[in-house]
Amino acid sequence: MTDKRGSTALAVAGLSLVLSLVACGVAGFALADDRDGGADRGLPVQSEPVVASAGQVEAVAHVTLPPGSVLLSAVSSTGLETRLSAKVRMPRAALDTFLTGAKFTAPLTPGLRAVGAKDDVGGGNLWHPETAKIVSGIAEEEPAADGTRRRLLVDLDAPGTVVVYLYAGRN
Repeated sequence: MTDKRGSTALAVAGLSLVLSLVACGVAGFALADDRDGGADRGLPVQSEPVVASAGQVEAVAHVTLPPGSVLLSAVSSTGLETRLSAKVRMPRAALDTFLTGAKFTAPLTPGLRAVGAKDDVGGGNLWHPETAKIVSGIAEEEPAADGTRRRLLVDLDAPGTVVVYLYAGRN
């Protein structure tokens, strides 16, 4: 009787091993199949970039867009982290109010290019901070209470308006 129990246990263990190897083979095959760009590789950890509204810009970046502002582009992505990039044109006279209301923890620094091409969340064709000649920027070292980090570049090339390139992110 002992031999029969031992044989049964050995058969169950062998079957378990075979099923495990088959499962590993199927998983390996699925991971190696990259014909669709890996679209079926489990849950995404970050959403595709989507157009963001002025309200989303204000909520994510902890800013208030002043009257007369025009949201030229805004894109966000959520998942393991929240990322947002926005390009806003506003009257030059409204810039101080915008900066004061946002309560940035770093000063506006002439010549600082705190935002660049790498900060374009959407990868579109409306984001060109490198074309600005006269700039000032802010690069906060410390995140806000909710973990949001912000950087901005102010394009001062036009006499009556400014273009603000804003990046905000938190994880």
